[in-house]
Amino acid sequence: MLKKKLLCMTLITGMLLAGCGGASSEDSTVQSSQPAGAQSEESEGEESVSGETPASDAEGDKITLRVGTNLALGTATPYVSRELGYFDDSAISMELLEFSDGSALMEAFAADEMDIAFVGVAPVATWYSKGVPLKIVAAANGGGHVLMTREDTGITSVADLAGKTVAEPGIGTVTDALLRAKILPSAGLSADDITAVPGMKPADMASVLEVTKEVDAIITWEPYAAQAEAAYDDIRVLYDSPVEIREETGSDSFYPVNVVIATQSLIDEHPDELAEFLDIYKKTVDFVNTDDSANAVLADILSLDESTVENARKRIDYNYTLDEQGIMDTLQWFYDLEYIEELPKAEELIDTSLLG
Repeated sequence: MLKKKLLCMTLITGMLLAGCGGASSEDSTVQSSQPAGAQSEESEGEESVSGETPASDAEGDKITLRVGTNLALGTATPYVSRELGYFDDSAISMELLEFSDGSALMEAFAADEMDIAFVGVAPVATWYSKGVPLKIVAAANGGGHVLMTREDTGITSVADLAGKTVAEPGIGTVTDALLRAKILPSAGLSADDITAVPGMKPADMASVLEVTKEVDAIITWEPYAAQAEAAYDDIRVLYDSPVEIREETGSDSFYPVNVVIATQSLIDEHPDELAEFLDIYKKTVDFVNTDDSANAVLADILSLDESTVENARKRIDYNYTLDEQGIMDTLQWFYDLEYIEELPKAEELIDTSLLG
C-alpha cells in the first residue's frame, strides 16, 4: 500500500474541505461520499422524472432521458445542447440532474436515478467493479491539470519539490492520482518525498500559494489554472500535463478525464433513443470545437470571463471519440496506487459501437 505523508495545516482553516466532497467534475474521487442532492434542470420545462427509466412526458409523445452532470468546464456540453435548443425538434427530451461531485453522481446513478451521466472515468471504474450495470459510450473531455509554483520558491522543476509542500484536492481524485502515479515518478520522486496538503478547494489554491504562501506548489486544473495565471505574474508552471502527456504518447487528443456513461438497461431496451441522444451530443461537441461563439456560450453558462474560457481551453479538449487505450492508461494510475482493487477489461467497460 502506498504510504501517504500528509500535512494537517491549521493555518489554512477555511481553505480546506472536509474530505473530498467538494471536487468538481474534473476531479471526482473514486471514493463514495454522501450525495449532495441533485438539482433537476429540464431542457424544455417538462415534469421531473423519477422511477423507471426512461419515461414519457405528459403527452406521451417524447421520451425523457435523465442526464447527470456537474456544472464544470469539462462537463458543460449538456448545458450547451440545451442552450442551443438541440432537443426542441427531437423525439427525446433531456432532464439535467446537477451534482456537486462525481461520487454523489455515481451513487445516484447506481440507484437508477438517471440514464446517462457525464462523469470522471475513475469513479465509473469503481462503481462498475461494484456490479453497477453500465458502459462508457462516449468521451467527454480530457487534459486540464497543471502543477504550479511561484517564482520566489526557487523551485524550477518537479525534482525540486523534494521536501516541499504541495496542495492538491482530495485523495483518490484524478489530480491526486496524476500527481502520485505520473508526475512525481517522472522526476524520480514518490509521494513520500513531498508533503501533500490534500482536500483543498481549487478556487482557494492560488491564494494559498500566492497570498498567504503557506504551500510551495499546487496541482490544479482548468479553468482554475488559467485564472491563477491571469491573477499572478509570478506563477511558474512545473508540469503542464496536457502538453507533457500528449508529447509522450503522440496522441492527437489529451488524456481522458471525463466520459459519458449509460445504463445497460438503456442500451438494451432503448437503443434508438440513446443513439439520438449521442447524435445531439456529437453535434454539440462539433459546435463547441468549431463555432466562433462557443467560448461566449460556455462563459455565459459557467459564469466565467470569456478570456478565461479561451485560455483554459488551450489545456482541455472536447471529444466524443473514445480513446480506449487512453482510458485504460488513466485507470492504470488508480490501480497502481491501489485506489481501485481491479483494473476492468476495456472490452467490458467500453462500448464503441454506439457512436455510429
